[in-house]
Amino acid sequence: MAEEEYQIPIFFINGQLDSGKTRFITETIEMGQFAEAKNKLLIVCEEGEEDDEKMLKDNGVSMVVLEKEDLTEEKLKELDKQYDPWIVIVEYNGMWDPALLMGTAKPFGWQIYQSITLVNAETFGVQWANMKSIMAEMVKNVDMVIFNRCSSGMDLGSYRRSMKALNSYVQIVFE
Repeated sequence: MAEEEYQIPIFFINGQLDSGKTRFITETIEMGQFAEAKNKLLIVCEEGEEDDEKMLKDNGVSMVVLEKEDLTEEKLKELDKQYDPWIVIVEYNGMWDPALLMGTAKPFGWQIYQSITLVNAETFGVQWANMKSIMAEMVKNVDMVIFNRCSSGMDLGSYRRSMKALNSYVQIVFE
């Protein structure tokens, strides 16, 4: 295989605490989305409320928890050597600037393949009012925003407009 074809896709999953990142990742893995990948590495940047070690083992996923200061080129190279991943899933801490991961040099072949921000629609209004700059950083360069926990009566049109104002190319999903 030519070097330019060698790719290890990184799936960057971002969002605030209680936005449903862990559940989204778990359901995606359980649906078999990454079944063809021999070695799967899950990098968790915050301890979520859910942790399913059996699901990880059953699906051949190795999980590593990293603190902010560990998100370095050296550490990523160490993980590459230790786990030899075919795919990397990053459950990112929503309070960290995404530029930290995006700007960190990555091991050979590692490339951001898809970036998704999850948003709890029930708390979006409060977060948007009080943490607009943090929310803006999470959305301005992602491929998709998934609003979960949507219900009738929510002003989903305004949520969509808010996201499109930050990133006109973003795909928006309401669940």
